[in-house]
Amino acid sequence: MKTDRVLIGEVREFLTTPSLKRDFITNYVRDNLGKGTRSVALCFRGRAATLYYRCHRLLQIRPSRNGIVGEFDFRHARFTESYRQTLKRLGELHVDTSTFSDAPKQNARNIVRFVLEECDVAECKEILQTYRKLIDDFFDPEKTEYAFGAPATGHEKSLCLEKNRQQQLWAGYFLNDTLTYYDLEYSERFAEKNGLHGRFDLLGLRAGSEGYTLLLTELKSSPQATGGKSGIVSHEKDYLRYLDSPFIAARKREACEAVRLLCEIFQKPYPASLTPENIREAKVKFVFSDRVIDVGRNYCPPDGRIEKVYLENGIERPY
Repeated sequence: MKTDRVLIGEVREFLTTPSLKRDFITNYVRDNLGKGTRSVALCFRGRAATLYYRCHRLLQIRPSRNGIVGEFDFRHARFTESYRQTLKRLGELHVDTSTFSDAPKQNARNIVRFVLEECDVAECKEILQTYRKLIDDFFDPEKTEYAFGAPATGHEKSLCLEKNRQQQLWAGYFLNDTLTYYDLEYSERFAEKNGLHGRFDLLGLRAGSEGYTLLLTELKSSPQATGGKSGIVSHEKDYLRYLDSPFIAARKREACEAVRLLCEIFQKPYPASLTPENIREAKVKFVFSDRVIDVGRNYCPPDGRIEKVYLENGIERPY
């Protein structure tokens, strides 16, 4: 069973070797850490690293035949009125837009990319600012009205709220000594083949007097997210089954590797006590925010491996 997703190869070397382009990327993350819901997160996916903004993929950094490339999914634009002008400007900045197509969705090609070594720092900055603007447009009800012919529904607005809260949590606890979130929007690609759910809003680590706890974290911010197929009961069952799976050992190794990489990249000391063997337990964690804080207050976890907190001004509080 394949279970590991540790960052390897050229991207790891790129992120850990000082250079103008590497420093621009890491400084970009660092400079945006204090912006809460609009922070920029850095997460690792096998051979690729991903920047998240408002919990949407801002830039995927991966190896290619031409060198290290940065990719963006242009579907984030949601076909705003100015998207053709945006594509033209990106082309002037050495972004390969030939991979984008206006074909119907099932046949569409949506990824645009640029080779990091071929762009100077000023161009990289403008490219990322352009991508950020496209993601902001996706959160704008007027822009969604243009794209879909109607304003965003309550459900779509709730999804945007939840993604903002995810990003806020990552930024608020970044490399914190007691609690840190080191991954967003995690999806275990081998889980479904083994009949398991492997998708988590956040992955975190909490330090304690007797070692560390791995936290499979689910965020609930709206009534729509507390019932039905995506509700609390469904996640209880899925996550508890995952806790009993062989994947947990791999998640512990990845947690140590991810935090080690983040410490190296952002020049913070790596805690010597953080080893896979010292991650003594894994738990499911529900974080309730906004309109469902009272739902969380009334929720009684059926298993001691499930815990709950609520979010107040970006800070987790015990019930």
